[in-house]
Amino acid sequence: MGENLDRNAIKESLKKKVREQLKEELKKELKQELLDEIYQELMQEELSFKDEPTFSLKTKRVKGQELHKAEMMKTPKKEPNVQISIKAVLKMSTHALKYANKNIPQEKWVEVIGLLGGRIENNVLYIKNAFPIGHGNAIHVQMDEQRNKRTGHIKAFEESRKKKLFICGWYHSHPSYGSFMSDEDLYTQSEYQKHWEKAVAIVIDPYQIDGSSYGFQVFRCDLKTQKWYSLPFKLEEALDVSLLPKLLDFITPIVDGKALFLEYDHD
Repeated sequence: MGENLDRNAIKESLKKKVREQLKEELKKELKQELLDEIYQELMQEELSFKDEPTFSLKTKRVKGQELHKAEMMKTPKKEPNVQISIKAVLKMSTHALKYANKNIPQEKWVEVIGLLGGRIENNVLYIKNAFPIGHGNAIHVQMDEQRNKRTGHIKAFEESRKKKLFICGWYHSHPSYGSFMSDEDLYTQSEYQKHWEKAVAIVIDPYQIDGSSYGFQVFRCDLKTQKWYSLPFKLEEALDVSLLPKLLDFITPIVDGKALFLEYDHD
């Protein structure tokens, strides 16, 4: 009996230490400027689409109509490596979760779309930033509609230029149905690659961020065969995959439209 009590006490002590260590690690990863940036950009994206009609996932796939998966091919050997910043990952993840989370009925979940800012050095593509553009289900149409809006593409181009980056691709979400390229996605991606052949697409399913996966994949398409393939990637900064769900939980108030300040005590 005494031994069991001692073991339980040791376990609880270890759990407490792990929780404290985790909190410190989270605070190291996050900067107040980044939290403010995520909050402001999500608010701007929401306001810019306030009067736009949205289309629920239920509306999109009525009568058993499923999102058709485009044909895939093997990754070519000479493809460049891809490195993604934690900043870009957090911005894509929070954008996706804002419109598909546990506080919203699943039949009302919608997809999101945005642009990627990066640079290329020594055949490595560094994706440094992500810019929320819109939400809904006809996302490929929304992307076209946003091209001439200041709150959309133009702002992303301007912000990228300030940081000496360029628009290197786009991202969108597949809430709860996996990371892959549909026929519609393949069409959109081919349009980007016509402007820059190395443009990439990131497809994120926030419900695959489970501690064993980052919840997204990076894709490119072969314009000749009209097939897509995945690209290997790694995070630019060291972040254990098991930490990402906790990181997102920590900044959940941003998803709910509330500013988050690091001096707040989140127990």
